[in-house]
Amino acid sequence: MNYVIERFDQLIAALASPDKRMPSIKKKSDDELAAECRAEKERIRMQIMAEVFTCRDEKALALIIEKYQSTFIRMIDQLYPGPQANAKHDDHAFLIEALHSCLNELLCFIQVHFAKYFNHFQKLPLTNMEGIKTELKPELDRFITAVQVRAANEKLIRLIVQPVEQFISGNTITYALSQYMKGIIDELLTIDLTLPADAVTAALKKILISFNFNSPDVTTYLINELDLLITAEESIQGKLRILKYKLKEMNQVIVKPDYELHSNYPGLKDQLIYWLNEEFSFYQTEQAALIATPDSNINDGKIHTSLSVAKLALIIKLLVADKIIINRTVAPMLRVAAKTFTTLQKEDISFGSLETKYHAPDKSTTSNVRDMLFKWINIVNKL
Repeated sequence: MNYVIERFDQLIAALASPDKRMPSIKKKSDDELAAECRAEKERIRMQIMAEVFTCRDEKALALIIEKYQSTFIRMIDQLYPGPQANAKHDDHAFLIEALHSCLNELLCFIQVHFAKYFNHFQKLPLTNMEGIKTELKPELDRFITAVQVRAANEKLIRLIVQPVEQFISGNTITYALSQYMKGIIDELLTIDLTLPADAVTAALKKILISFNFNSPDVTTYLINELDLLITAEESIQGKLRILKYKLKEMNQVIVKPDYELHSNYPGLKDQLIYWLNEEFSFYQTEQAALIATPDSNINDGKIHTSLSVAKLALIIKLLVADKIIINRTVAPMLRVAAKTFTTLQKEDISFGSLETKYHAPDKSTTSNVRDMLFKWINIVNKL
């Protein structure tokens, strides 16, 4: 391979130190050298194909492609060493552009035709890095402005934006990461921001899981959010119902292949499903233990139920509404109920909690109690 690319190396060295040019280069104009570059490009392309088609070993083939890839990237970076480059480069802009074009075409050639062996975890050439950053910065700013106007979940937005900003300001960007960032920003910009803030947040979470945005901070945030949701539900049955729904919701998200923010961390979807399964298993065990508890171990003097506080409060409200309970004032009656009843989760019910849920039943509880009443009708029909 060294012999094949030797001429390009000579040209790059000559551009870096014009005073030390070889006689064969000094005698030629930039136009002649550019034409020579194009001919050299075709010869290298044919040489690569010859090496690939005569190689029968997969590992050796992968090594050939990776060596060419590394060499072309190195050469492109040498052509554009940065703002401190020799001012004499300006005198040969046409030749530099021609050489860059030839090297870039060769790099694209192996990326397209030998994609299976192309190393996407190698860094991009510096010129490509700058192009990606220039393209993504205004798109990221547009996304931030749009979601801020919509007043979506600010903390989650910050956790999403931070890795993207680090990417844009970074000096080493791989092919895989550049593809990832372009893909996820394009997807984030498709969110319908006319939806309510909660719906926008739900869409954001779905995209994060789909694109395997496995940032440790985002993973921790989403798990903590699930934990708060489960903790807020008082009954074990309610917790299991929420966990089942969240597992179903999570399993239905399709993860895009070959997309991951961090290749050395587990997938975001995998981590969330693992946490949900662990919680589900724990509460299933708790429920089985409660059901198996002998009556003799239960505190005397109370009526024990498998209801949540919210369901108990709504059932009492129905009894009052139907004038089955006819106490003149509600508060004293609720105090007695709080002392008399237990729930599956609590042996001592707070009067304040029972009173709050009595006066303001939520939609979920109303729906669950409605289902319970239909179940009672079936039970009555069988009596």
